Amino acid sequence: MLTKKSTFMKLSMSCIMIIALAISSCAQQQKKEEKTTPKEQTKTVVMQKVKMPVDGMTCSACQSNVKKTIKSIDGVSDVEVSLEKRFAYFTYDPKKVKVENVQKAVNEKGYAAGKPQEVKQ
Repeated sequence: MLTKKSTFMKLSMSCIMIIALAISSCAQQQKKEEKTTPKEQTKTVVMQKVKMPVDGMTCSACQSNVKKTIKSIDGVSDVEVSLEKRFAYFTYDPKKVKVENVQKAVNEKGYAAGKPQEVKQ
């Protein structure tokens, strides 16, 4: 009986040691990953702001439709559409989307998007 208990204790201690080593190894691995993350976050994204003339808008629903169309494109942010001035202003990431694709998307909705012009920030 004593040998069974002794064997059980040795086996239990071995399992506890293995689990403790595995946990400490995982914790060290996680610290290494946390150290590499800030380097990846320091990559700067160069966003460009443009204004694009849009003809064919006659009401606030048109204005909303143009805004929704532009905003739905991956790589585009900060969209403003002016019904009065007949312009759409938006910021985009040139690495993700070409400004011509935004123009094409607006044209496909039935509006006439003119040539986008870069806005100085």
